[in-house]
Amino acid sequence: MMRRLAFGRLARPVQRRCQSTRTPSTSKIDRITSKLPRRLQKYTHGLRNAPVSHILSFLILHELTAIVPLVALFTLFHYTTYVPLTYMTEHFGGYVDAGVSRFEKYFRRKGWFGFDNGATGKEGRAASESSERLPDAADKWRTGDPKYKILVEVSLAYATTKALLPLRIIGSVWATPWFAGVLLSIRKVALGK
Repeated sequence: MMRRLAFGRLARPVQRRCQSTRTPSTSKIDRITSKLPRRLQKYTHGLRNAPVSHILSFLILHELTAIVPLVALFTLFHYTTYVPLTYMTEHFGGYVDAGVSRFEKYFRRKGWFGFDNGATGKEGRAASESSERLPDAADKWRTGDPKYKILVEVSLAYATTKALLPLRIIGSVWATPWFAGVLLSIRKVALGK
């Protein structure tokens, strides 16, 4: 009897502590942000106050940090003699190969830059099904084929942008509160408030 009483006394406070007075949505956000280091929690504070504007701001910034470097790096590679093909294939070969594969298929489908829709490779296979896209594209780029020059430059810009993903995420998180304020002020001006 004494054990039951002691256990009953201990069980009641535990039950009271487990009950949450917060709403489910705030508790999820609080749980996620509480796992971040203290120095990063100040950047996520706005997420609790205006989650839609902050999430939208982060997504827009994340896409901008992908598109702007891609275009800028392609322009750099195309209009200068700086093309780090050897370095990029040694360190980020998977990204470069994925870029060659993706953009060759896309350029063939659209018929851009001299890539014909449905053209076949050496062994009669479709060029987009070839397993050695990067060496073939690099060899054709070295010989001066203009369509492969563009393909390799776009693929290198894509690989560099993919390699910069951690910096892009950090920059997007850092600029999210500011950009959310910009979006909200644009919204106020557009609605005439």
